[in-house]
Amino acid sequence: MNGITDCIFKWCAKENVDTSVMSEWKSRLLHEVRVRIDSLKSKNRKHRKKVLDDKIVRNYLKSFHDKYVITPTDKAGNNFSIVCKKFYIKCLLKELNLLPDSKKGQSQSKSTYKCLKSKPSIIVNRHAKYMKEHGIGLDKSQLKLPFLYWIPKMHKNPSKQRYIAASHSCSTKPLSKKITYCLKLIQQTHINYCKTIRKNSGWNRMWIVDNSMDVMQKITNLKEPARNIRTYDFSTLYTSLPHRKLKEKLAWVISQCFNDGARKFIKINGNSAHWSKSRGNNNQCWDKDELINHVNWLIANIYVVCGDSMFKQVIGIPMGTDCAPFLANLFLFAYEYEWLTKKHKSKDYDTLKKFNDCCRYLDDLMCINNDQLMDTVMTEIYPKELVLTSDGAVSQCHYLDLDLEIRNGKIHSKLYDKRDAFGFSIVNYPYLSGNIPTKESYGVFVSQLIRYARCCMSAVDFISRTKILIHKLTNQGFKKPKLRRVFEKFAANNYELLFKYNKSLKYLLHCC
Repeated sequence: MNGITDCIFKWCAKENVDTSVMSEWKSRLLHEVRVRIDSLKSKNRKHRKKVLDDKIVRNYLKSFHDKYVITPTDKAGNNFSIVCKKFYIKCLLKELNLLPDSKKGQSQSKSTYKCLKSKPSIIVNRHAKYMKEHGIGLDKSQLKLPFLYWIPKMHKNPSKQRYIAASHSCSTKPLSKKITYCLKLIQQTHINYCKTIRKNSGWNRMWIVDNSMDVMQKITNLKEPARNIRTYDFSTLYTSLPHRKLKEKLAWVISQCFNDGARKFIKINGNSAHWSKSRGNNNQCWDKDELINHVNWLIANIYVVCGDSMFKQVIGIPMGTDCAPFLANLFLFAYEYEWLTKKHKSKDYDTLKKFNDCCRYLDDLMCINNDQLMDTVMTEIYPKELVLTSDGAVSQCHYLDLDLEIRNGKIHSKLYDKRDAFGFSIVNYPYLSGNIPTKESYGVFVSQLIRYARCCMSAVDFISRTKILIHKLTNQGFKKPKLRRVFEKFAANNYELLFKYNKSLKYLLHCC
């Protein structure tokens, strides 16, 4: 209602007419909305079991929580793990460097976290003051610090832990979100610039990819036969980044994008940011120095709580804050760009050629036709604090959600899912009997078919994955005739994805 009223007010003000002329339109609009809502209610009405309202259930859960911790599972968020409470706490203490054995051979200066004796409220008030000074709104619900928790990595053997700072509602959240929009723009500006460099010179200075589709595009555009392919990953990237170097490299990356022309300011509007020549009347408009100062302040104000204690993260950035992926991405990009530029200035074109088809998604790196040169020069590219490891394979690898293999000079791809390696059956799709509307539930089937068609180069792999999916969905209450109709509609709307298989719709339906 408030949104409609505001719309009418602004519209009438623009047209210089009285708001009464919109009364009939408003009534008709509200009527249509109510009719539509009632229609959706009748179609999607499902019985909702309020299990947690049961007194017996609540009492049991209370008793259960005294001994165990129930937590989501890494890579399988719809599946819960039950962890011994003592073990869970022990892992947290170890991560915070509070266990006696965790301090052996490790100085306090190298610890990721530093325990503070001051009260969290003092830090929160300091954050609130900073936000107010810079015109950034802070809700009452955000007047708190993130808390540290972990989720089990059940796809590892033995299982490991992923530590996360719960930053969805904390005192740095509003600033972190705005920095995210700005750094996203900064990253895209560098991507566009590097595209121009490659177009003019033929050399690639941008390894960042956003998803597996970018990887598939790179594979498609290979200009020579594939000889080797190898993947690498950074160990504990988020808790290994030195703050001094992080600030230094981010300042450089940001500074490179600003100029005295069209990119003098960054304006933040809603959930996005764009370049501007002038500041205008927008109070959320930052120049180069302001953005750098905000980033530096955020890095210097990373705190977490665990139990009754408060800790400051003195090394790295926590997994959980909004801008963390961009901070890590651009930090690594700065080193990669600097090294590649140095090689170009020294006219070392043989080396540049071997790194022309590299791609990196955050801490996951893949090199094509690199001839394992990365193994030799990784310490030249990246700072000593970061450790880059590889599985050693040269003709077949897993990268993101792709299974890649070299065959006769070409890279063939099919879908790879880490969850396939789980030692138990996981729930990764909704049950038809659940509270998700039927239409949206069947929509999951379509989205997965699109994913399979994009990742799988052969019809055999696409059909194999689809058969597994149909079997799983039918076991979760989905109707096979309905799935068949949805498949037909998918095929009609995504003909270009299936064209490469050179198979008829009838054949695909029969096989699946």
